[in-house]
Amino acid sequence: MFEKGSEWRRWDLHVHTPNTKKNDNYKGDTVEEKWKNFYSAIETYINSTDERKKVSAIGITDYLAIDNYNKVVSDGILVKDELAIFPNVEMRITPMGKKSPVNIHFIFNPDFVDKLENRFFGRLEFEYGRKYHATKSDLIELGKSMGIEDNEEAYKKGIEQFVPSYTAISNLFKDDVELRENTLIGVANGSSDGASGINKGEGGDQLSLTRFAVYKMCDFIFSSSDNDINYFLGKGVDSEEEVKAKCGSLKPCFHGSDAHCIERLFEPDNSRYCWIKSDTTFNGLKQVIYEPEARVRIGELKPEEKADYYVIDKVVINEDGFSDEPIEFNDKLTCIIGGKSTGKSLLLQNIARAIDNRQVEEKINISRVPSRELNNVSVFWKDGDINNNGNFDETHKIVYIPQTYLNRLTDEGEKTSEIDRIIQDIVLLDPRAKNAFEKMENDVKMYKPSLDKKIYDMLQAYSEMTSIIQERNEIGTESGIRKEIEKLKMQKEIISKETSISEEELKKFDEAIKKISVLESVIRNAIEEIGLVKDMSLPVEKTNILGKFSEDTFKIILDFQEEILEQAGNKWNVKKDEIVSKLLFTKVDAEGKREEALKVKSELEQKVIENEALTKLSEQIKNEESKLEVVLNATQKCNAKKKEYEEKLDEVSNAINAYKEIHNNYANVVNENAETNSDGLDFSVGIQFKNDAFCSFIKESINNNSLKRIGIAFDDKFRGEIFTKELLRDIIDKLVKEELKLLKNKTIESVLRDILSDWYLVSYNVKLENDSINQMSPGKKALVLLKLLISMADSKCPILIDQPEDDLDNRSIFDELIPFIRKKKVERQIIVVTHNANVVLGGDAEEIIVANQDGNNSPNYKFKFEYRSGSIENSTIVYENDGTIRKGVLNEKGIQQHICDILEGGERAFDLRKHKYSI
Repeated sequence: MFEKGSEWRRWDLHVHTPNTKKNDNYKGDTVEEKWKNFYSAIETYINSTDERKKVSAIGITDYLAIDNYNKVVSDGILVKDELAIFPNVEMRITPMGKKSPVNIHFIFNPDFVDKLENRFFGRLEFEYGRKYHATKSDLIELGKSMGIEDNEEAYKKGIEQFVPSYTAISNLFKDDVELRENTLIGVANGSSDGASGINKGEGGDQLSLTRFAVYKMCDFIFSSSDNDINYFLGKGVDSEEEVKAKCGSLKPCFHGSDAHCIERLFEPDNSRYCWIKSDTTFNGLKQVIYEPEARVRIGELKPEEKADYYVIDKVVINEDGFSDEPIEFNDKLTCIIGGKSTGKSLLLQNIARAIDNRQVEEKINISRVPSRELNNVSVFWKDGDINNNGNFDETHKIVYIPQTYLNRLTDEGEKTSEIDRIIQDIVLLDPRAKNAFEKMENDVKMYKPSLDKKIYDMLQAYSEMTSIIQERNEIGTESGIRKEIEKLKMQKEIISKETSISEEELKKFDEAIKKISVLESVIRNAIEEIGLVKDMSLPVEKTNILGKFSEDTFKIILDFQEEILEQAGNKWNVKKDEIVSKLLFTKVDAEGKREEALKVKSELEQKVIENEALTKLSEQIKNEESKLEVVLNATQKCNAKKKEYEEKLDEVSNAINAYKEIHNNYANVVNENAETNSDGLDFSVGIQFKNDAFCSFIKESINNNSLKRIGIAFDDKFRGEIFTKELLRDIIDKLVKEELKLLKNKTIESVLRDILSDWYLVSYNVKLENDSINQMSPGKKALVLLKLLISMADSKCPILIDQPEDDLDNRSIFDELIPFIRKKKVERQIIVVTHNANVVLGGDAEEIIVANQDGNNSPNYKFKFEYRSGSIENSTIVYENDGTIRKGVLNEKGIQQHICDILEGGERAFDLRKHKYSI
């Protein structure tokens, strides 16, 4: 029973039955018919398909009597495992509320009912001429003292008039400790007949201390008011400490239907249902007193519901030495406890293996804890799915944290990549950070292809430049050719003086020859350019669009490109005609001038021919001038390619700044967004240069001796700040020009592509209380990592933790870990193996699984490994059907006793829990 431990269930602790001593409004022609209708209504209500109507515990309430409770129990109609019945005695006490005596309730342990007649009713006193007790006989006598003869009427009148003082109640319970241990006292808090009205009547503020004395006497408040709920939890006008001082302790608020008729049964106004998280036992109800905020809610819907696909429901182990009975799990905090080598970690590890064996292997390799794999473990999820093969499941995920894993991650010798990944998962939970991260990745991805093309274009420009230089140098240098022309001209001048041709004629002839050569070059160039212009489609290029755009935005940009290109095409056609016309004019003009020069040449050619030497010299001069023209053209083309190379070199060298900017854009979004911070942790992003990787790449690619040309040592002192655009440009230029020698099997293009890769990485930091994770003590760092893992991506999936206290100090456990687990268990299922009682009790674990391995001092019932589950409030021994205690150490005690026996500081932790709210 209650193997899943404490669960949210509907309780109605204020239900009157037929024959209630006041205001019996149940319908029926006979008493029997009233009771039949009452039982039928309850059966119909709690068997409804509406989950909200699954009432699990009822307080059978009457005024100064439990005979109706005893009837319900003896009838046996409502007595079943899924429905608990409690006796609730209602009465009035003084001082007065605003309009009537204060309404007070006593909820008794059903196991103590047989002692109530003597220990409660028989000792509760009210003085009216003489002392009367709350027994039926004395109440009849009290009624008769007021002149009523009929016993039943006198009984009702006696109940109405029996109004003891709160001091009489207080003294009764002070004198009987056992009675107090088996009673929960609650007071209504309405102003008319509740404690809040005590100082609203004639006594005024003089009775305020009396009101708070009543609160101190009580364990709970009967109220559904949000103001009352908040006040008694220390969240209202008074602080926690002030409420404890005035009222004795923080207190839960219960609510019931106060049903006196079928129509009101389990239906308080506005569906203000009372939900309690505990076993439906008296001990379970007492836990609410110890955890008044965490274990009770007033509202229409069941609190803290999780999606079924986020909850491990049960586990079945079909292995020798294990029972095949399901091990149930609570959807909030389940703690697995036991002595050394009792199968605690074995169970947790193999649950994780069944769901995600790959994750288990990776983390065990890091933590280096012992591993034992069971072959047949099935994990049943609440949505009906089953894991048993250990393959990664996209639908159902877990986070598994083995022993010492947190400390291993924080060891100086360990890589921090796992920590960075964990922090990144948290940061990317924020939509803005995630969008920025995806944009960063996309921008890097889009930038690389365009950069590779620029590298190719740069190398092509350099190759073409060197080819032109080589071809030009094979012809000769410009200065050498010019000197040769001058030398030939001087020879020709000397010879001309000896020929019949006059100097003026020779000069005129030479000029004609030269002009013809020049004009023919002009004509050829014009013809060539006309062809090029006519063949040229468009002198502008369409560029690739970088960035992550929506489909609509991308189309708008593309359409705009096409529109611009169309306009450019139209303008180019007009400009093309203008250029061709101009070139045709140049060509025709040159042809005309060439004809004139040819005419002059023709007139003087005969004279020149007569002088063979002059003719030969003239040809030589013409040849040299043609060479000079070729060299000048080659130089012009070389300069153009050199300029193109320099521009591409500058563009590719800017890659270092481009990559840095892409990463910084992401970092800025995260660092400027306070929403990424949570649970007291402050996250930030930095950009780091991969110093070691870059230096290793350089050394593995370039000859060490030639690296001296750069003047920088690529060693452990190298830092990203040194790697500027200017340095990168110098390295690339020297690589292209082969001033840096590559090692074998390396090519310039491959090395350039690698050196122009993204050498930046995103680094993450997290701070707790202004303390950076890199500067924290191992214990504090482990705590931060645990917080991160519990808060990380897929933050609704179950988290399985093995002995987190081994990685933390006691202060961190008490001050940080336990409050954090209490908060997070509402959002996600947490299963913890622990030997620390503070984790169990301080975390208010909903379920405890006690593990045991069969041994001489700790024998099991049947199997080598056995597990028993239940709640903190479980103190039940397990019995066989014949009433004997079941064999096995797990069955001989309740869960509470196992906690005290097994866990470090168990009894003290229980005391701390009781004193937490000044109880």
